Amino acid sequence: MSIPDSLRTVVAVAVYWTAIALGGSVLLPDPTSPLAAVPILGGGAVVAHAARADRLVELGYAVGTMWLAVLALSIGTGVVDVFVLPAGEIAPLAGYPGIAAIGTVGLFGVLLVAYGAFVRRSAERDAGEAE
Repeated sequence: MSIPDSLRTVVAVAVYWTAIALGGSVLLPDPTSPLAAVPILGGGAVVAHAARADRLVELGYAVGTMWLAVLALSIGTGVVDVFVLPAGEIAPLAGYPGIAAIGTVGLFGVLLVAYGAFVRRSAERDAGEAE
């Protein structure tokens, strides 16, 4: 049984957009913050571009890269909590408005840079195969 390409594209778009919105807003203390528009609307624009340009595979790699950055932030925050702060005190990274804003925009920036790099790499590979 074969799945139609249009259904496959719709599912990929929904999954990637959700992953971008969740990963990009992980540092926001309030999900109704105006900063939530950055990963939601920006992610929608990137996903729409990838779907129209037939670059969903490259977008998938970029989303994975963004989630690696989320993991690195989580590990870094844990290390700071364990080794830098006094015993018994936990500092929520998202509790600081400046950090939340920089982190949200920064994670979206990671997505954009990774997507651009993967698209360029794919285009160079395609041009090399055409020769």
